[in-house]
Amino acid sequence: MDADARVKREDMRSMRTTGWTSDLWRALGALCPAVCEVCGRWPDGPLCPDCQRDLAPLVPRCRGCALPHADAQRRCEACRRAPPPWQTVVARVDFDHPWDAWVRALKSTGRPGLASALARLWLDDPAVPALLADADVWLPIPLTAHRLAARGYNQAWSLMQALARLQPTPPALPQGLQRTPDAPVLHHLGRRERLAQAQGLFRVPPATGSQVRGRRVLVIDDVMTTGATLRAATHALLDAGAAAVDALVVARTPPPME
Repeated sequence: MDADARVKREDMRSMRTTGWTSDLWRALGALCPAVCEVCGRWPDGPLCPDCQRDLAPLVPRCRGCALPHADAQRRCEACRRAPPPWQTVVARVDFDHPWDAWVRALKSTGRPGLASALARLWLDDPAVPALLADADVWLPIPLTAHRLAARGYNQAWSLMQALARLQPTPPALPQGLQRTPDAPVLHHLGRRERLAQAQGLFRVPPATGSQVRGRRVLVIDDVMTTGATLRAATHALLDAGAAAVDALVVARTPPPME
């Protein structure tokens, strides 16, 4: 990319952060869905290769907690001291600009183009095809019944469908996990409260128990914040007889600034 084009892209990013242009950009996206939503290049929507390269570099991450870590083949000290119940968790990007806005938009609008663009990010990481190849089945983190009824779709399942169009995947169990009827909503809670209330969050329904028992299961979600949700899902699957559990998320919330 030449210098003029690079400057133009930076200017376009800056413009998008101003309030008055946000509505204009959304209208442009609706009229021209092939426009890159970061730099405005056409026809490379919703994410052009240059923006993907610049904004989503492949960062080594701990396979225990998915936080950046210099040695991706070795767990960080915290995960060695207190190993998580899953075997491996892979996150592609930090939950930060612009991916935090994209994930929120996926949750609020369900736009197929966003699910496809986010799923394509996974394909840059060689760990992702390996996870899919090792899994016997894969399944999404489920929503509460109330939220599913209000939203009309599960964004984790949308990501799975998008990835399955790009890459060979194991058999899917869309109802492999269920939220327990009195499960609390965790997204508004802090780390300590999330961890405290996550126990018993999920169950494996009897109808799918035989498809989980003795299998290596891959769990899909959009964001990993504290790991409480994935921990609860992993325990439910292991309690139901799963041989092992791995997890794949689009984004990992960075640790708090010191």
